Amino acid sequence: MKTTLKNILLITLFTSLFLGFVSCELEDEINEDIEETIETEEENEPEVILSTENAITSISVMLNDVEYNAEIDHLNNSILLTLPSGTNLNEILPNIIIPEFATISPDPSSVQNYEEGVIFTITAEDGTSQEYEVTIIAPSNENSIINITIENELMEPITGFTDEESKSILFEVPNTLDLTAVKINITIPEDAVASLETESIIDLSSTTTMNITAENGDVSEYSVSSYTTNLLTNPSGDNNGFGWDFDPNTGIETTAEYGNIFYITAYEGDFSPHIYQTVTFPRDYSDKYVLFIGNLTTEKVLEDSITRHSYLWAYQLGDFSEDDWIYMQGMGHRAGANEWEVVSGSHKLLPNVTGTYFQLGQGLRNGDPYDGTTCKFRDLEVRLFESAEEAAIYVSQVYNQ
Repeated sequence: MKTTLKNILLITLFTSLFLGFVSCELEDEINEDIEETIETEEENEPEVILSTENAITSISVMLNDVEYNAEIDHLNNSILLTLPSGTNLNEILPNIIIPEFATISPDPSSVQNYEEGVIFTITAEDGTSQEYEVTIIAPSNENSIINITIENELMEPITGFTDEESKSILFEVPNTLDLTAVKINITIPEDAVASLETESIIDLSSTTTMNITAENGDVSEYSVSSYTTNLLTNPSGDNNGFGWDFDPNTGIETTAEYGNIFYITAYEGDFSPHIYQTVTFPRDYSDKYVLFIGNLTTEKVLEDSITRHSYLWAYQLGDFSEDDWIYMQGMGHRAGANEWEVVSGSHKLLPNVTGTYFQLGQGLRNGDPYDGTTCKFRDLEVRLFESAEEAAIYVSQVYNQ
């Protein structure tokens, strides 16, 4: 019995030892399998790659339903966005597009003014970064002339008249001024550029051109030319009639408001009185234009007739045919009785012209009677221009100023 029990105990012991040994081997195998599985999983797991994108993709601003996009220079990391002239740069919020995982500093919403250039740092997901200088401008479109003058022979300024509609600049010049070498002074907007430098010397003996370029590149081209002072002698002077020839029943009266007023009274008979003046041109004005202008009225009007209307007429002086003066007629008063009316006419001058013969008269149609009606004339002028268009500008915008 004792032997049997002893055998059982030995068998149990050996079994335990065997099972323990087998268990250790299984555990080692299991651990090795787990380690191999983990290593295999680690080897098979994809590597996480962080984005390196750190460039600004686009910048834009929406104004009045119009999108304005910036020009991006990735080589120099500079960005320029040009907006319409007059845009308030303190009130814009640009839309800046960057890569999905990137960040931008500073916050664009915190920037108040881009005109001087703002440095933005774009940082990629992997931490790399680059800087961009962003500039937003609204360049001026001003390209008009603020002031323009030339100097007379005494170095005194003569201010030009500027007509913005036709882009014409007109200078009234004295007869003694050398037009081939005139100093010009120009005032233009701050950011604009003129094709003629201020204080440069120009030739005003014929029309010249000048460009004003705005900051945004818009260009205005002006024509620059001169016209003469009034070439009539004593048109509104001291009432002595110097330089004029008077027929009987003609003369000058003086008023405090208008100065000299010339008058012509036509009485019954076959005589039509006139007032005359011969004007000699100070230099060669061949192929230029002469302007005759005055403010005219009459005491009486005959319906449907030229009779009783005051008029101006003239002919050119020079080596011409006797008929050359005819095309310079027809500058007559057409308004009603006692109504003042500006009457003018401009005519191209013939080659080698030396002057003009200028007359004031009262109209008469054959068969109409003379009845003592008086016509009146004031503010009389004879001036020379480069073109008929410039003479028209003078009549419409300068004469009554």
